[in-house]
Amino acid sequence: MKKILLGTTGLVGAAFMFAGVAVAETPKVTVGGFADFQAGYISDDSDANERSHGFRNDTEVIINVDGKSEGGLEYGAEIALEADVSGDTDNEGVNASRTFIYTGGQWGRIEWGSNVGAEQALKVDASNFAAATGGIDGDWYRFALSDGNNSTNGAIIRPRLAMAHGGLSGNGFQAEDTINATKITYYTPRYAGFQAGISYTPDSQVRGQGVNSRNASTNLLADNDGGYENVFSGGLHWEGNFDQVGLALAATGEIGDNELAAQQDLETWQIGGNVTYAGFIFGASYGDYTDTIADGDYWTTGLGYDFGAFGTSITYLDSETNLAEFNNLVLGVDYKLAPGFTPYAEVSMFEAEDNGANLDNDGTVVLVGTQLAF
Repeated sequence: MKKILLGTTGLVGAAFMFAGVAVAETPKVTVGGFADFQAGYISDDSDANERSHGFRNDTEVIINVDGKSEGGLEYGAEIALEADVSGDTDNEGVNASRTFIYTGGQWGRIEWGSNVGAEQALKVDASNFAAATGGIDGDWYRFALSDGNNSTNGAIIRPRLAMAHGGLSGNGFQAEDTINATKITYYTPRYAGFQAGISYTPDSQVRGQGVNSRNASTNLLADNDGGYENVFSGGLHWEGNFDQVGLALAATGEIGDNELAAQQDLETWQIGGNVTYAGFIFGASYGDYTDTIADGDYWTTGLGYDFGAFGTSITYLDSETNLAEFNNLVLGVDYKLAPGFTPYAEVSMFEAEDNGANLDNDGTVVLVGTQLAF
């Protein structure tokens, strides 16, 4: 019965999506991207074999394909190519960080491929408006924690749910090898300020050309590698205005099964809101890792202000799990010097403590950089 229902649903969806497939014009291809250079300085308690400063590049070339059929079907693809002289340090992919196809119309939008899920796209918190590199969800950690300091084992260091956070043990929190796991996502149209989205990911460890396999003699991933399977994630987002006050609210979450029976399943959720008035924006959120490898929760708050080309923000994250405690205060400023050309500066002050080994690491990261978006 379940297979019949899924098959019927697929046929109905296909009828809606591909009605009127006659193409009105050739799909339009646009090329964009960004080039980001950063200079960072770090001073922390865990400075053994650590250089106090360094430079970093981050460059992507993004190809968008967009078309529309005579019947009104919107369709296309996005390919975000990694374009640095080294491999991607976040482990998003060797060649690309995102590759997906989409279709859309009055009925909503569907995305197929390796991309962020609806829970990440719809979330609302203080990082949404953070200046410079993104405040509490920015690039500070690339300089501060690149040595895999043990005090952050199992710590929630970014305001993200587990699939977008990238792991909670060892150096895994830096990786983003599950944020773009291959999935299908559906977004509803926005109605009366509301929009919902839901994603389905068969295997959190599979992306790109990878597939599931129990055959250990192949290069394909096994079905018992310790990742999450049958992950459903999504959220509900609302935004509106009351006179001169803007408001955005969201509730997001994810559930899934661990492939190993002895390991905990996946269950996380977050609620958040932002309020804007006269150039100011205030935000806050609360997240809970109810049932994961590290049970815990986190909360964020922040304040931002934009006036003309200048923007500034102060954001704060505080988290605690059964493995570690962490907090971070980030002040950022940026200035749109010319179209697409934005210099910025950011100061991050963090504290981390491993609850098991009693390891502490307090530090400050100063970032100065320039991003060129094209």
